[in-house]
Amino acid sequence: MARGYREAGIAAIAVERASNKKLSVGKRCSATYVSLKACPPCPLWEVCYTKSGPISFTVAPLTDSGVTAPEDIARQEAAAIRTLTGTYPLRLHVSGDCKTAFAASIVAEAACEHSAKFGQGVWTYTHAWRVVERAAWEGVSVLASCETLADVEGAHARGYAPALVVTEHEKETAYPLGEGFTGIPCPQQTGRSASCVDCKLCFKADRLHAGKKVILFALHGANKSKAGDALER
Repeated sequence: MARGYREAGIAAIAVERASNKKLSVGKRCSATYVSLKACPPCPLWEVCYTKSGPISFTVAPLTDSGVTAPEDIARQEAAAIRTLTGTYPLRLHVSGDCKTAFAASIVAEAACEHSAKFGQGVWTYTHAWRVVERAAWEGVSVLASCETLADVEGAHARGYAPALVVTEHEKETAYPLGEGFTGIPCPQQTGRSASCVDCKLCFKADRLHAGKKVILFALHGANKSKAGDALER
């Protein structure tokens, strides 16, 4: 983890080689961790996976940094991204988000610079798709975080490829969701791929959007039961 990130005023960090095995087996992925103050309202806020377990020891100090303006947090994240070599794909926002178009454009500019170094992909998910235009993210592969089929339709209409949280996967392979959308269970979750870097489906948001494909993420982790209750509500 980046040194000194627990100091007051540090609201975003980037790591060259993330140890998260979901992202990559063998630390072949860079990542950013950002204050939860950067997040828009979210129906799963109270049960967010970043608030418990080992990841909370990274995220809590960032959230408690005292930095609250989304653009200021975005500038810190952009600066952190520019310290990376660009050797690896980059997962934006293992925690955090960009809740304004200006914040998204600040981060996207740095992300595009990252990709330009060695052609590596950059991907993320956002709950701010209702208020931030897809164009603000420029060349970043960004998926809209959704909780209902109505969300999926709304996000798609705004130019986003949707990612839908489900209680559990109905199948391990693709299946229809209705309204012309096809759900694809996350291959990493189903064991069809070892990691995000091996799979790369979420690196292809524009192609997913064109085909009305929706990546499905089943609830998991320590707060699975509480998250399921929140999802039902």
